[in-house]
Amino acid sequence: MASSINSTDIDAEFPIAGQDNDSQGFRDNFSTIKNSLATAKSEITDLQDNTAKLNADNDFNGNKIQEADLLQTTEVVYSTGNITASQNISFLNGHYQIIQVGADVTLTLADWPENEKLAKIRCEIKSDGSARTITWNASGGGSFRAPDGDTNTLVVPADSSDSNAYPLFVDFWSHNGGQTVFRNTSAQYFPNGSEPS
Repeated sequence: MASSINSTDIDAEFPIAGQDNDSQGFRDNFSTIKNSLATAKSEITDLQDNTAKLNADNDFNGNKIQEADLLQTTEVVYSTGNITASQNISFLNGHYQIIQVGADVTLTLADWPENEKLAKIRCEIKSDGSARTITWNASGGGSFRAPDGDTNTLVVPADSSDSNAYPLFVDFWSHNGGQTVFRNTSAQYFPNGSEPS
């Protein structure tokens, strides 16, 4: 966007040396300078408020970033802590969430973005040392779609609390604001690719 600062109306040849100069010329120049400084302040404030920063978090407020070549980008990891009561798993906490369950609970996928925006959540799930059952729910009356034979419950095995961590991974995604949530549950992962004896 072009700047609206007006520098062309400043008379750079005023005052003229060696002659009596009308004070109106001073007033005109000072007025133009003052107005230009006010415009510069407004434009700089807009830049400070509405442009990406290298020294602060940025919220693009739903605006598109396109034609970008990403390098060395990461995603935030959010840990829920030990969950012992039914609660929401919010998309607002990020794409990768580590969940430990300390009781049989219902976890509700919530806070999906608006319709026609693809959103994904991957859950890394561990128990507290006992086998636990999670019942999945979708906020706002949304429904799940999953591979044949998959249900809305997940049993988290006791050994998933081991220090070597044998977590389960469950992927969720929606493109219509959570009205339809697709789910895929991965097999349990073990160290070095082999199950414990």
